[in-house]
Amino acid sequence: MRIEGKARGGKFKDDLDFILKENGAEGLRRVEEKLAELGFPLKYKEIKEMEFYPIGLRVLLLLAIKEVFGFSDEKIKMMGMSAAKVSLIMRFFMQYFFSLSKVFKEASQMWKKYYTVGKLIPMELNEEKKFVTLRVEDFNIHPIICPYLAGYFSTVVKMVVKNSVFVQETKCVFNGGNCHEFLLKW
Repeated sequence: MRIEGKARGGKFKDDLDFILKENGAEGLRRVEEKLAELGFPLKYKEIKEMEFYPIGLRVLLLLAIKEVFGFSDEKIKMMGMSAAKVSLIMRFFMQYFFSLSKVFKEASQMWKKYYTVGKLIPMELNEEKKFVTLRVEDFNIHPIICPYLAGYFSTVVKMVVKNSVFVQETKCVFNGGNCHEFLLKW
């Protein structure tokens, strides 16, 4: 909880919507109980999508979900994929920026709508060779976010290119890198 920065409530809602879809109301209750047990009660119905909440609470929520359901990194990645599809801000954004070059150009500004820390930097877009490289700097919150972001970014690109997307985190601050870097190919 000492991690500096905040995340929009919509990110919390996206994750809990995934739990509701996958595990129903009972699953949601179990996650809320786990958070309360850890000393940070968070009630789904009380989360305001456009409000900012401590980013440490976001990490705690993801860790609680992982523990309660025994989620693998692949399942956390699926949560990120789902979040990109259901995010209110992302759906609005995609209505207006439906070309990959426009999404690429606006990615940094979109990041700022979700988080008060970190920077998303579009590094390279090569539509001919069908790949994108994204860098996330100053976002050293916890390794659980890595597969989540990979899933999220791959789905955003997939929504634009209308094709399967392979994603790989090629640099990671938790594995000796100076940033997170993601390579996305379709």
